[in-house]
Order: sequence, then C-alpha cells, then structure tokens
Amino acid sequence: MDKVDTLIAIDTFDQVNTGQISRLKELGLSVRLNETGRILDYENNADIYTGIKYIIAGLERYDQEFFNQFPTVEAISRIGVGVDSIDLVSAKKNNVSIYITSDKPSVAVAELCIAYMISLLRNTYKMSNDLKEGRWHPIEGNELRNCTIGIVGLGSIGKQVAKRVYAFGSKIIAYGRTWNQQFADKYKIKKVDLQNLIKSSDIVTVHLPFEEETKNIINKQLIEILIPGAVLINTSRSGVIDNLALKEAVIEKRLSGVAIDVFDEYRNISPWEDVENVILTPHIGSHTRETRKAMEETAVSNLLTHCKLSQESDPKKKAKLELLLRENKVNIL
Repeated sequence: MDKVDTLIAIDTFDQVNTGQISRLKELGLSVRLNETGRILDYENNADIYTGIKYIIAGLERYDQEFFNQFPTVEAISRIGVGVDSIDLVSAKKNNVSIYITSDKPSVAVAELCIAYMISLLRNTYKMSNDLKEGRWHPIEGNELRNCTIGIVGLGSIGKQVAKRVYAFGSKIIAYGRTWNQQFADKYKIKKVDLQNLIKSSDIVTVHLPFEEETKNIINKQLIEILIPGAVLINTSRSGVIDNLALKEAVIEKRLSGVAIDVFDEYRNISPWEDVENVILTPHIGSHTRETRKAMEETAVSNLLTHCKLSQESDPKKKAKLELLLRENKVNIL
C-alpha cells in the first residue's frame, strides 16, 4: 500500500455529501478508506492500519494489543460519544489522543426513542404486520400523556428525551450518576433510585455508557419488578441490560413490548431472533442525515485541530487550539 497518514475506518463515511474526505485531503492529509464493506478488526486487517497516524473511528476495537502493535497512531477521532470499544488506559500510556463528537447524536437518538414509545404503546408495528398478512385486527393502545416515563441516565441524550416527553404531558422520573437540578426543576423530573424507577415506570428508556460500573446494571432482579405490561427501550449499549432475562420477560408477556437498537455483536441480533413484541433496528440511533453530517464534520475538525496543535509553537495559539478541543477530548488521565 502507498504510504498514508489517515485511516477512515467507517465504511459509510461521507455518504451524506459533506465533503469531509476532500476537506482532509485539501489540508494536506493523505487518506486510506475502509473498502471492506464491514467493520474493521486489526487482527485481520493489519495491513490497513500499518503506518497510520490518525484514525476517524466508528465502533472498531482499540485495545492494549492494538496500541502496542501500531505505535504510529497518534490520535483517534471517534464519530459518536461512546468509548467502550477503546482502552483509554492503553491509549494514555501510548500518548494517543482520543476525541469524540460530544452531544451531536442526542436529538436523533431522542426522536427515535419517542418513535419507539408511540409504536409500542399503540402497537402500530404489530398491526402493520397483520395487515400485510391479510388480518384486519385493530388493537387498542395507550396514550403517552398518561404514562410515567423512567429515564435511566440523564445525560445529553436523556435530557433530550425528557424535553420531548414533557411536551406530551407525561410524568417523568429519572436516575442518573450526574444530576442537573435546574434542568430537573424546569421539566418537572423527580429524582429516584434505580429500583424505584424500575418498579414505578410504564416506560423505561436507557441512556447509559457501557462501563464496568454499568455492566448489567438492569439485571434479572430489576427486570422482575418492572410493572406488568411495561415497555423498555435500549438505545445505549447492549451490555447495560441482562438481555436473556429481558427476553424471558417478553416471552412470558410480563412486558408488553421492547425496542432494541444495540446488540452484543455487530450485525448479530441474538438473543432476539423470532421473539414477538420486540422492535429491532440496526443501531440507527444517530443515523439521520443531520446528525451524521454534524458528527463527521466534528470528527474531522477534531483531527485537523489536533494536527495544528501538534505543529504549533506559539503558546497563545496553542491555548486557543486546546480550548477548541476541550469539549470533545476524552479525559484519559
């Protein structure tokens, strides 16, 4: 392969006519594309990563072995906010800067959650399938305004969900590791612990990062105390929920429905094959034209600013560049 310095690891990059590949090239960076049609893994794609300094990343795995094997990497600019696929400690040891696209996906994910809520409450997805199979079977539904919405994780996405369900007139309760009381007061959100949220919510929507602290945070015991007929939505990460226990609750009709946008493995919907009363989507939370455009632009901007920072010797100019990156640079101390 020709010598290049920048890898765009996402095979769907720049498909919304944002001109970001041209932007990188115009500013002096040579670009290598992921043309495999699938998510990269460095064990099988070592030649693609060899010699690379900068990466525009998606959900690929960047662990200790990766950083040891590819010491030329200086920065990873992730499209999205989750960093559970990146070993931040190893990145720090190898002096690799990690950037995210801050809260850019928040609105798109929140709107998808509202779509799930209404579809699950009104059973539109069931009736659509019935009609296609020749069955005229109207199903009586429920109204969002009469539901208690439990938001697990009141970060940037959770806040956007809260704004929208507040407009419907729903009662909102929330559990979060961070809390903004001013925001909670404005949207009449009651702070509760996780157990009380689970046993008090008609709809539970999950917005947590996947970390050791949050692994299976919604476990079998909590799933067993969900309100009979409740709805659960997960657009965060698969690992924050015990999916086998959740599947069992759906099959036993203790829950009226579930919406899942995230899975344990890329393009593997296990354990949800052939389970009724479940809406499945292929990780599309941020997959809108507006959000993809904003995230790709920000990811490229982060990388270009990083490059300028590494070349800048003037202290005042360096300080300005560091300020630009502060919002999107991951704290890896």
